[in-house]
Amino acid sequence: MYSDVFCKVYNEFGWNYYPEIFGEQLLTWIKRNNVNVKTSLDLACGTGVLCEIMHGYGAIARGMDFSSGMIDIARSRNGDIHYDVADMTVYCPDEKFDIVTCTGDAINHISEISDIEKIFKNVYAYTAEGGYFIFDLLNENEVSDSEPFEMDFTDTMKVWFQMTRPADNKVNLCIRVFEEGKEPFEENIRETIHDPAEICALLKKCGFSSVTCRDRLLDDAENHSTTWFVVASK
Repeated sequence: MYSDVFCKVYNEFGWNYYPEIFGEQLLTWIKRNNVNVKTSLDLACGTGVLCEIMHGYGAIARGMDFSSGMIDIARSRNGDIHYDVADMTVYCPDEKFDIVTCTGDAINHISEISDIEKIFKNVYAYTAEGGYFIFDLLNENEVSDSEPFEMDFTDTMKVWFQMTRPADNKVNLCIRVFEEGKEPFEENIRETIHDPAEICALLKKCGFSSVTCRDRLLDDAENHSTTWFVVASK
């Protein structure tokens, strides 16, 4: 569960750029593939940026996240979108969705492959016939230890973050916030690097008929380098 401070930093510091970029590419992907999207669901939706993009597109958009702090911000941004606070491993709404998304390497936040299988089974159940499940994964060949990086948040606040690989299949992102030189807050986000071949095989085991895994969603898109994009159709 993310702290309220981290949610505030996430929302105000500009980390919404990724769902904004992905959202633009997703709308292009929808158009190029002639996909009829009336309903959409974004798992691990954070502050709801992708939901807002799909809402603006005209879909009945819905979002869920494990963090109540993130959902509070999402609801404050747009009260017309339905949001749930829930755990992906057990979340299974009654509605069917034409597109289900899960970005920001949220699947990598799930360490046990058995829990990922639970998620995939549930997603298959609430994906409409002919619908799609689209998500991203960390690229194991591109994630490495990095030097600490510091950015100004406000005149009195700085944000420091560093990515490390404590083990072959583990990643830790450490975020520290400094106010007037003092460190009031630290968040460590731990992720597990999963084998994309295993993930794709698991999707087929759970019922998805076609699964692709590439380093970009669109052929002409710039490579995000650290990311695999997985597209599974029902």
